[in-house]
Amino acid sequence: MSTLRRWVRRALLAVLLSNPIPVFAEIVARLDIETGNVVLSGLASAEHQAVLAKPDVLRLQVASSMSDRGMLVSLVSDSGDILVAPRFPLRPGTDYALKLDLPKSQFETILTLPAPDAEAPQLIAFAPSQAVLPANILRLYLTFSQPMDSGQLRQSVTLLRADGTEVPNPFLNLETELWDGAQTRATLLLDPGRIKQGVGPNAEVGAPLEAGESYRLRVAGNVRSAAGQPLGSDVSIALRVGPAERRAINPETWQILVPQAGSQSPLTVAFDRIMDSGAVRRLLTLNAPDGTQMAGHITTDGGGWSFVPDVPWQPGSYDLKVDPELEDVSGNTIGAPFDAKPGTIGLRTDPVRLSINITSE
Repeated sequence: MSTLRRWVRRALLAVLLSNPIPVFAEIVARLDIETGNVVLSGLASAEHQAVLAKPDVLRLQVASSMSDRGMLVSLVSDSGDILVAPRFPLRPGTDYALKLDLPKSQFETILTLPAPDAEAPQLIAFAPSQAVLPANILRLYLTFSQPMDSGQLRQSVTLLRADGTEVPNPFLNLETELWDGAQTRATLLLDPGRIKQGVGPNAEVGAPLEAGESYRLRVAGNVRSAAGQPLGSDVSIALRVGPAERRAINPETWQILVPQAGSQSPLTVAFDRIMDSGAVRRLLTLNAPDGTQMAGHITTDGGGWSFVPDVPWQPGSYDLKVDPELEDVSGNTIGAPFDAKPGTIGLRTDPVRLSINITSE
């Protein structure tokens, strides 16, 4: 090697030793699960200051968003890191994109706030809950412990006879399932065409339920909650079927247990059949002696109605108003049985009023 080349090498080495190449730390972003903040680490001092001085070089947004604007955040310097605190809490189970755009440094990553493990739903109630149901019952109700996914009951709920064979097509096929507003209570409608006597489906294939027989309503374990969690295992509900109820409702036959004035004991009504519990809650109202509607707590299982007033009972005559739209579980209304021939019984439009006298004796 020539003397000139050795000299050049030594000169270059001296320059490198006196001016080392800067080493850049790797920029890292992570989510602090406890606070919901993003911790940005690894920025050089100049970059750290540049981000704090001009926060719009940093953008945090939902990863699927097409917007050029990020969410509102505040930036705080913390021991060499930058804490990115969203104005509104991040949503569990959602992917977020963090982008940093500095003149000499660009950084982008995806962050996910883990969703908590969803609990499996449970079937917590079945109605009507009476031991024996009328053979011409029209509605069954399933209540779950949490909001459920829709569009799955047709394939997942079956009616089985005592010998294990399936009752074909017992329920009315509707395009939209019948759920309450909370998506926890489902209504199953037995096909009224098979129940109403003398019409085509009833004459051709008969009613879904027969008096004196036992059945099982099976809810498959693959029924999912709105969060995607399955029930886990099949649930079977035993049903015993009694004679069909084909009489019109007559409130005059109800038995009423009257409380004493000065107490807050319940006023209790015992029905002569199983009523639709949802209709009972809506369509029975109690008025005080002065004509104002009473405030209180109502309980019902369809077999009866109980009212506990917010204030003690006062002596006087109370008015229990029964709306004419009240139905029992077989579709019978006041003055009109479900199986009545068209035009044979007029539709009642005025309520039935029962006078209840409460005394201090």
